Amino acid sequence: MSIFIATGSNIGDPIANLLLAKKKLQEHLTLIAESRIYLSSPVDFLDQPDFHNQVLEFSSDGAARPLDLLQILLQIEIDMGRERKVPKGPRLIDIDILFYGFLETQSPDLEIPHPRLFDRSFVVLPLRELPGFKKLSQRFSFPTTFPSTAVPLSTNI
Repeated sequence: MSIFIATGSNIGDPIANLLLAKKKLQEHLTLIAESRIYLSSPVDFLDQPDFHNQVLEFSSDGAARPLDLLQILLQIEIDMGRERKVPKGPRLIDIDILFYGFLETQSPDLEIPHPRLFDRSFVVLPLRELPGFKKLSQRFSFPTTFPSTAVPLSTNI
């Protein structure tokens, strides 16, 4: 089964940030597929620019364990210059584990599946584009409508 990771950015050059995050993730994981990049309005903290979001599907073969993978993702965010000044606020890069196969876990540091993914069009819509979504949809129920809908950019990058 695959590992699904969401990336998001809304400051600096968001598309370049997503591309760099994908490149850095590929130093640790084998990319299977990527969604188009989506544009979405911010949630929770509204006074900030719109976000660019993408979901990436990676092979779980030889991948770090979930908590170790989380540490890798946090280090990539730091290396890219992310500063956590405002909770849910603007960010250069945000990288989240959505699914790690069918693993379901809850700890103080990591919850899989990601606890808010089912409420967010900017996660569910790009996730639907990936080959592993079919298997996920056999196990999890995904919404088809959202209060605010993300919009794909015209091309995949």
